[in-house]
Amino acid sequence: MDWTKARSHVQNSDLEKVDYLISIDETGIPSLKNIENNSPDHVRWFTISGCIFNKDDINGVADSIIALKNKYWSKGLYHNHRIYLHSRDIRRHYGPFHLENSTYVKFRHDLDLTIQESPMYICSATIDKLEHIHQYLYPLPAYQLALEFMLERIAIFLAKKKSSAIIMLECRGWREDNELLGQMVSLLHSGTRYMKPSDLECIKGVYFEHKLTEDGGKSYWPFELSDIICYRINHFITTGIESDNFSVIKPKIMGYPNHIQGRGIKKFP
Repeated sequence: MDWTKARSHVQNSDLEKVDYLISIDETGIPSLKNIENNSPDHVRWFTISGCIFNKDDINGVADSIIALKNKYWSKGLYHNHRIYLHSRDIRRHYGPFHLENSTYVKFRHDLDLTIQESPMYICSATIDKLEHIHQYLYPLPAYQLALEFMLERIAIFLAKKKSSAIIMLECRGWREDNELLGQMVSLLHSGTRYMKPSDLECIKGVYFEHKLTEDGGKSYWPFELSDIICYRINHFITTGIESDNFSVIKPKIMGYPNHIQGRGIKKFP
């Protein structure tokens, strides 16, 4: 199946011919409707983040995540489904993460250690939707704008490495996924305001997967990491607080240590 025409899955990609796998996730709501001065942060701010994994590191990262799950849950399962490291559930101690307090503290420590030891690069784009609609008479859709910033950063990274990659996104629904795919294909074929189509040729495909396999036996761990990391970046930007959780991922952000802002972390306007 031609990945540019309709939603396709990673198993249909030619992963052997690229150097990197990139998972992208989001935090917040992309809609520009009903944004006011007193809107809560999750309404005002929209962040998308990408985790860039070298193909040669994929198996090692997967093994470390499986080991973490197996350490705290028998065979890494909860109610016969693979544990899914969802940032919101972890923060709220929900479901499988409703652990005894001392166990929970140890789990959070081991989770941070796993992230810290997982080789990856991180980039993100955040839209302050309130400032965006105040500054522009005809503001661009938040997701489209953030996506454009992300693709530019990914392309710059790949150009420096003289490498190529595929992008993996979480399945939402057939119509929604194909609409998003159409936006991405349009950007890749037409270029952005700062990049020509030839600059984006290093991105060899955009694919979609569900968080868990249909039987619940396996999870797509790149989404788990990008979900956790996206929330941490969003929290850092919206609060200005460099928490311990953020410090864990900071060395992996593009531009570290001196040029994170504007490179690995893009805030607009």
